[in-house]
Amino acid sequence: MTVFIRTGVFAATVFSVLAIANLWTGKALAFDESKIVMTPQEKAEKESRKACKIRICSIFRSKKTSGERIQCPIVKTWREEAIKDTVTGGKIGWRWGGVHCTFDLDLSQGDLQKVVTESEYELKVPSHTIHCDVDRKKQGKVHKIAVSIAPVVKFKDGKAVEARMNWGKVEAPVLFKSLIWPGVKIDNATNIIGGKMVKMVNGFMTRKCDQVASELPGAK
Repeated sequence: MTVFIRTGVFAATVFSVLAIANLWTGKALAFDESKIVMTPQEKAEKESRKACKIRICSIFRSKKTSGERIQCPIVKTWREEAIKDTVTGGKIGWRWGGVHCTFDLDLSQGDLQKVVTESEYELKVPSHTIHCDVDRKKQGKVHKIAVSIAPVVKFKDGKAVEARMNWGKVEAPVLFKSLIWPGVKIDNATNIIGGKMVKMVNGFMTRKCDQVASELPGAK
């Protein structure tokens, strides 16, 4: 039973949490990306995520907003070796190749401002659907996965203290759905991943925003 739960939560994590983890933390994977030669595609993905990160951090640091929504396409590709070495930890078999995930981030600037200006605030993120292609290692063929989430994060004095993923619809081939869906149901019932989300959000608001501080509007 423990293995079943771990496998299900792992599958849900691979195809959902990790899709947003690099935006929030940049270090969701222990795999050291600094030691690999990035492809042009990987470089473009990284710069795109950085541009979105700067927009969000500018609100957290300045506590000001232009009123426009923050809408960013988030794209991330995980190499096969990264998944094998760090996501599974060698404990769960991974017989496929890399994973390519995308989703369209859509956040209210006003809501983000309240996170850092109100003593207590509950940020309700609109439902987002994360789409992932899993390399089947068969002449360019992929397994297509789609998972919906509508995260809610509670803040106190500008710091995340509680979070829930709120998993929704799962679309995937039978093989993957049989892994993802149990993990989704378990997390909705027990909130296993909530603590990880709290750490990711707080890590973003501190360390990751520090890394782009010199590029924020108004920075000297």
